[in-house]
Amino acid sequence: MKLSIIIVSWNVKKDLANCLRSIEENPASKPFEVIVVDNASSDGTVESVRNKFPEVVVIANSQNLGFAAANNQGIEKSQGEYILLLNPDTIVYSGSLEVLIEFMDENEDVGICGPRLLNNDGSIQRSARRYPSFRGALHRHTAFKFLGVFKGEYKKWLMKDFGQDEQKDVEQLMGAALIIRKSVLDKVGGMDERFFMYYEEVDLCYRIKQAGWRVVFLPGASITHLGGRSSEQVPVEKQLMAMTSLLKFFRKHRGKFITVIFCFIFKAAMAIGNIITIVVNAIIYLFALLTVNRNRKCKSAKKIKNLAMLLYKYLLL
Repeated sequence: MKLSIIIVSWNVKKDLANCLRSIEENPASKPFEVIVVDNASSDGTVESVRNKFPEVVVIANSQNLGFAAANNQGIEKSQGEYILLLNPDTIVYSGSLEVLIEFMDENEDVGICGPRLLNNDGSIQRSARRYPSFRGALHRHTAFKFLGVFKGEYKKWLMKDFGQDEQKDVEQLMGAALIIRKSVLDKVGGMDERFFMYYEEVDLCYRIKQAGWRVVFLPGASITHLGGRSSEQVPVEKQLMAMTSLLKFFRKHRGKFITVIFCFIFKAAMAIGNIITIVVNAIIYLFALLTVNRNRKCKSAKKIKNLAMLLYKYLLL
């Protein structure tokens, strides 16, 4: 078999159905299989897939094992020469699977490849990036962003200097759609299950590149990625997992000692940043009360609540 498409789902029944339908309507010309690994959805996902797409292999977990562990389950069951890790909130277009397969066939030194990702409105989603840095992380997640400190490092991390319009060897690719050589996974291992969610694909790209394989961004294939459809159901947990997974990546690849030092700075700066944002939103909330702006009042109240919960939970770690 040429290709195994692995999709991990959690309470995204409608998006998953649209994704599977797009694969059904735009299949690869080479033999392929689709494996859905469901992380204990409560919205009837498993039953829906089995009824509407009987050809799809379904692995139904009794609990949410996380994104990395669930992908590894699919990889273990897969039979394809190539593995396409695909998010359930994606739409595959005509020819995209073919372009990815042909590119991997023609470039045996490529270990992992990612297509151009598009937003729902057709605009480009920036999916090719460099590895995260300490300074870039401080700008992204802490009070440093209010001062514009390390903004250049953050832009470098996101590859703002790259138009995402040409084929390019890169350091990492967003995990919404990644085609990987199965033989490479056999050598470097699957996803690190210590990353429950987020940065597991960054870690995988890092290990594949360190092993001597190329990591390539391929804009000739395009896939729409709606983004965050599972994680938006738990906004506080999403941010908490993103930060903790980032620190796990640093500990693993930048060293434990320097990451411990960084964590002291990071926690303090993150707390200050959250407190500033809470104060700003409290002012917005009071202004909304005076002007009877119900929509703004609800938004600011929700943001205050989420930020306070995030701050409390993170500082307890």
